[in-house]
Amino acid sequence: MSRKKPRSAGVSAHDATEWQRFVLLETLSLAVPMHMIELERCSPEVLAAIASDAATFIGSHGDALQFGGKKCAPAFNQLARGLAAAALIAWGGVTFQGLHWCAIPGCTNPDADHPQPMEPQPVPAVFANSLNTRPITDLNLPDPDTTSTEAA
Repeated sequence: MSRKKPRSAGVSAHDATEWQRFVLLETLSLAVPMHMIELERCSPEVLAAIASDAATFIGSHGDALQFGGKKCAPAFNQLARGLAAAALIAWGGVTFQGLHWCAIPGCTNPDADHPQPMEPQPVPAVFANSLNTRPITDLNLPDPDTTSTEAA
């Protein structure tokens, strides 16, 4: 008499992947416009630098978005911030996984007639210092010429 293997009561890999995609897109649909509001007064040069930094970070840690880990939250934030910066400077905005963001508030159509991106306004000094701030730590390393591994 042969026994059939019982079906797993868990979620299939396909369903889990679809759920992850759903969560990612729903959270991006909220986070990207919030970043756009924060960045809308930045110069095109600053926006391009933010988008470039985000692309570099996602290139190095994008797998954390898929598999989780310590870099998952920063990777998500960099993705949302990079999309927001690119949406403000790219003619026609950006489209990611069917979601569209551009300089026209509420626009969801990547094929719409998009005017040239908004002219940037100067960022008030109060906010300028908080944009893209990163903690800097000085680490003093010994000079290799003055230290010796030999016992005296």
